[in-house]
Formats: sequence, structure tokens, C-alpha cells
Amino acid sequence: MTVERRKVGWLVSAILVSACASTPSSLSRLDSGGLTVVTLSDAVLLARPVPTLAAGARDYAYIGPVEINRMGDRRHYFWVALASTVDRARTGLAPANAVALMLVADDARMTFPLSEWTMDFDVSPYASTTPIYATLAAAASLDQIRRIARANSVEVRIVDDRGATARYRHWQGAWTDWAAFPGGG
Repeated sequence: MTVERRKVGWLVSAILVSACASTPSSLSRLDSGGLTVVTLSDAVLLARPVPTLAAGARDYAYIGPVEINRMGDRRHYFWVALASTVDRARTGLAPANAVALMLVADDARMTFPLSEWTMDFDVSPYASTTPIYATLAAAASLDQIRRIARANSVEVRIVDDRGATARYRHWQGAWTDWAAFPGGG
């Protein structure tokens, strides 16, 4: 093999490796409870300013799809984690309880009741970089996950038990990455 061909081979290999590294992928693992848990590598991260708590305070919402396979019985959820840059225990202002997740994918509004995340996995479905104060679940369908993955725009609102709605803006991650979720494309 000539030196030129080797260089081209290395270049093609490097391009393929970098393309694979930047392509979102799903992760599947067997939990010690016998469940197969499928997630993406990262949740979408959203934020909203909370100037009433502190000048640079932000609340965050992490949202990611989760498939739980119990011997062929597949269930889909949104894992929702609420976090803040402010230690609310120190402020004495506890956040209201989140009761619903509202997603507007393009013009389609979808509302999902939220409940406490009660699935006890060995590892959290997604990681966070901000201290989480609530971990929640919303049952979803694969069709709803697909709709979000294909949407040109997604708006996120969290409704609390007082009826107030907080609007979160995109911070990190991409909704289109959800197409890598099994059956999400």
C-alpha cells in the first residue's frame, strides 16, 4: 500500500470516528432489578431566570425520554428533573410542586401529568450538573417522543399545584437528538 493510500485511509477513518462521536445515540443497560432501561446519552436542558431569588439565579429543567422494558412489556416516560442554582432551603422559599409538563411541539400542545419518579434504578437515567430538587416522571407514547424529535420548535412549560405556569427556554442539547431513541426517528 502506498503512503498516499495510507494517508487517505487514515483520513477516512478519522472522519468516520468523528462523525460517530458527534451522532447522538441511545444507551441500553440491564438494571439489577431485571429491567432493560433505554435512554439517550444526554437529556435536553432548559432554563428560566428567577430574579426574585437572586440576580443571576436560574431554575433548570432536564427532560429525557426513557424506555423501560420488563420482559417485552415496554413503557415510555419523560424523565424530568427540576434543579436550581439557588439553595432554596437557605432562602426559605420552597418551590411549588410541579403537577404537569406542557410541551408544544410546533403547534401541537401535549400536556402530561407529572408524578414522583419512583423507579429505583442502579443509576439515574440522566446526569445533571445542577443540584436537583425534584425528579419526576410523565408517561408518554412513542408517537409523542417521535413528534418532539421531528418538531421544528419545542416550547416547555411546567405547571405547579398553585396553577402557575413557568416557561423554560432551551439551554443545551437538541430535541432532534431524540430521533436516536429507539423508535423515535
